[in-house]
Amino acid sequence: MNDLSADLYFNWEYGPEKTARIRYRTFGSAENGKPPLLFVHGYGAMLEHWELNIPDFSDGREIFAMDLIGFGGSEKPNVRYRLALFAEQIRAFLGYRKIDRVVIVGHSMGGASGLYFAHLYPDVVAGLVLANPSGLFADTMDPMAKAFFGLIASPIIGEFMFAAFANPIGVSQSLLPTYYNQKKVDLRLIRQFTRPLQDKGAMWSYLSPSRRPDDFTLEHLPKPCGYKSKAFLVWGAEDTALPPQKIIPEFQAMLPHAGAFIIPEAAHCIHHDAHEAFNALLARILSEELD
Repeated sequence: MNDLSADLYFNWEYGPEKTARIRYRTFGSAENGKPPLLFVHGYGAMLEHWELNIPDFSDGREIFAMDLIGFGGSEKPNVRYRLALFAEQIRAFLGYRKIDRVVIVGHSMGGASGLYFAHLYPDVVAGLVLANPSGLFADTMDPMAKAFFGLIASPIIGEFMFAAFANPIGVSQSLLPTYYNQKKVDLRLIRQFTRPLQDKGAMWSYLSPSRRPDDFTLEHLPKPCGYKSKAFLVWGAEDTALPPQKIIPEFQAMLPHAGAFIIPEAAHCIHHDAHEAFNALLARILSEELD
């Protein structure tokens, strides 16, 4: 990622007398008056996961990327993690930076968080680009997976599983199924994903989706949702966890106006797995639909 962009932080008051230090970076400049881009990472990731994407879009446009509370370099308090919390973080960040219109590019849980935010604050969002978003799952989880998440939800077993997972081997085994081009899962990427797991409080955020799965779904939002402006679904054809043929119709019930694109030879981490194809498509969306 652009070495000229250093880590920045803001203190977010997410509750009465409760603050968290949030890490973010800025890129580019607002020379052309176009709405800035905000990149929001997925579960377990961090802003560096966009390192193959952001440099292609920072010429003449202001870009922001931040770590969601509980992930990356942001603080990890013992709080109820949920999409609603992440949506409020987006709102707080835009207010902090005095941004009144934004294009959100979100991956997986970051895409779900961006959609949740757009539903609550539609006038602020100039466009949504959702890369393999989570939040709507149809019937994609098999019985073994459900049993596994049930075990993780048990406090003692969950803590044991977290300890077993929070190391390079566990991270590697978790990342590999999310990539079609598994050569991308190299030591550098594994280290990026492993480092935040060692932070104080990491267990609270990383175990939240299994302990409170309903907090990470979009099922309770109306269909269609409150966001009516331009939206785009970008999917990796080889995503076995969230297969596009099952999940895209779920999202189009919520966003009936959304365009849908499927990129071949890409799995769940599409933006990093097939970054050249993803960047080309995002550039076309920005120039033809959102500029």
